[in-house]
Formats: sequence, C-alpha cells, structure tokens
Amino acid sequence: MALPPAPDRSEERGLLRRAVAVLDLLATDTAAPSVRSIAERTGLSKSAVQRILVELEGVDLAVQDPSTKRYGLGPRTLALGSAYQRGLSLHAAAIGPMTDLAADVTETVGISVGHADRLIHVEQVEAQRRLSARFDVGRPLPLWFGAPAKVVLAERTEAEVLRVLADRETTDLEPVNPPTPDELRRQLDDVRRLGHARAFEETIEGVHTLSVPVRGALDDLAAVLSITAPSDRLPDGRMDEVLPSLLAAAAVISGRLGHR
Repeated sequence: MALPPAPDRSEERGLLRRAVAVLDLLATDTAAPSVRSIAERTGLSKSAVQRILVELEGVDLAVQDPSTKRYGLGPRTLALGSAYQRGLSLHAAAIGPMTDLAADVTETVGISVGHADRLIHVEQVEAQRRLSARFDVGRPLPLWFGAPAKVVLAERTEAEVLRVLADRETTDLEPVNPPTPDELRRQLDDVRRLGHARAFEETIEGVHTLSVPVRGALDDLAAVLSITAPSDRLPDGRMDEVLPSLLAAAAVISGRLGHR
C-alpha cells in the first residue's frame, strides 16, 4: 500500500510565520485593527488574514470585538507571556552578551537595576586586563549621580526627579564629582533624547562610565547595561566608538527579556 505523501514542512513554516506576523501586529497596535488594515500592513491577502484570525480565535490567541468586528490579542497570549516571564532570569539573559561585550571592548561591563530610589549593580564581567574599573555589586546607591542612575532617573516623572534632587539621599559612598541639580536635569534631557548616559569621574575619581537602557516585554526599563573603565581608556571619543557595541548588547538582552 502506498504511503501518504510527507507533509510540506516549508508550507507549514510559511503558515506559522504569517500567523506570527498577524500576532505581532495585534500586539503592537494601540487600537484594534481591521482585517483590511492587517492585510495592508502585513502584505497578506484579506482572505489569508481572515483564515489566520479564525484559527487564532479558535485557540484563544485572538479575539474579535462583536460590535466593531475588529481583532485583538486573545486571553491565551497573557497566559503564554506570564509563563515565559516566570522562566526568565536577568542573569541568564545578560551574562552571555555581557561576556561577549567585555571581550570586545576589553573593559568591565556591568548591569544594574533600579529599586525605589536606589540603584543596585547586580552583575559584572571584567575584561582580562591588569588594571580595570569595577562596579560595587549589591551596594545600593542613590539616583542623583552616575551614568546608570541617570538612565533610571530619566524614566521617572518630573515630580519624582524633583523629589530625588531635593532629597539628595546619601549612603556610605560619597561621590567625588556629582552634578548639580541643574546639571543633572540637563543631562536627563540628553539621556531621553540620545538614549544613553555618560559620567566622567562622578562617583569614583579616575573612572568613567557609559550606560544604556535594557527594555522588558512591555517596553519598560528592565535594567541598565554599562561599560566602566579608567578615565584615560574611556574618554568621550572612546565612548563614541564603543556605544554601538553597547547598544547592540543591550538589544540582545532586551530581546531575551521579551522586548520587541
């Protein structure tokens, strides 16, 4: 008896890619799109989009508003996203890209998180150099000095920034050259505009730091990735050179945390 023909795996992969393209659009649109809009923006035919949406709706990955006939993400996407988030670890997501970056730029790479009005360095990878700068891993620091702190503070509301500047909370680490409140507010504007922060001997004498954000699945600030080095090895011009590599590493970590 003749065997049935083997399934066309390339066709199955094509169907899956088209379905994912539709899901991506549903996830990024702030307003529920119509079938026509989905077709135009994905390059698929309306009939293909309609078939995909019917299949997605059948497994609760999409849902149709009965009054507008437009589609949004279904409840199963929340369950899948929550399950994925439970399995995430910042260390697991970051350590590989951090190690590669440290080898590339031959300087110390660190990752930090904001917690309330503090910054905490949680991981670092040191380059194989005789002299290197280090992060104080696990030591809570205020938010009114240092490049990583500027990235965290730049995400806060104006009221929160003013409160942090007014309090200027102190810890057992006294910065050697912190910015004035007016200087810091100007620097925060630069962080929001340029997407990165720079600090020149602010926290420790003879140490410069360059920092960029790491984003989570909801485009929130998940962490801050930084390069720190002795000031003579990381002047302003050198920061320009290593910034693309730092941004690329942050993008890889962000992707592993679910950011699109």
